[in-house]
Amino acid sequence: MQYKKDEVRDRILNAARKEFLARGFRGGNISAIAEAAGVPVGNLYRYFNGKSGVLDAIVKPVYEALPKLIGELQQVETLDSVTLGQIMPVLSHGLLGFFKEFGKDMLILTDCCEGTRYEDFGKELSSKVARIIKSKLYSEKCDAQEEAFTEILGNAFCCSLFDALRMDLNDAQKQSVVEKLLKFYFYEVDKRK
Repeated sequence: MQYKKDEVRDRILNAARKEFLARGFRGGNISAIAEAAGVPVGNLYRYFNGKSGVLDAIVKPVYEALPKLIGELQQVETLDSVTLGQIMPVLSHGLLGFFKEFGKDMLILTDCCEGTRYEDFGKELSSKVARIIKSKLYSEKCDAQEEAFTEILGNAFCCSLFDALRMDLNDAQKQSVVEKLLKFYFYEVDKRK
């Protein structure tokens, strides 16, 4: 009996990361992944259940870690005495830590999963951010226009944050950019209503 080797599995995953980042899930080619990994396509199927199985192995850990991050954000959200300006650095730090832990796998999840069960990851995250913004800006029930505003603001912040994370910057540079984004979006935002 031949045993699966971690080295081969890792080569397949690394090749798939490059393929998905370059072409997305839909455009990604299982033959190209196998060739880049230096394994026959048939051997790839010993490790993964096709292209979807390879994608799952890459993004499922990120996707499953999301509830922990959201839980941490929801705990901060319930603190009534905390302002939006105080919450955003916690949010940013959490997202930067999340990105540092999961790196390119998170970008595959946010950018390359169209047509898969993961395609709404970015929207889910933006919605959570919008909910936190809404809870801090509007202590009472907000109207449809205010609701739309918080959705737009949450989406814009998340898009900007992911743009910063996509840049080829070191950790200190990313932190600086994220802090500037926070100031731009949220500095005394509760006074700008």
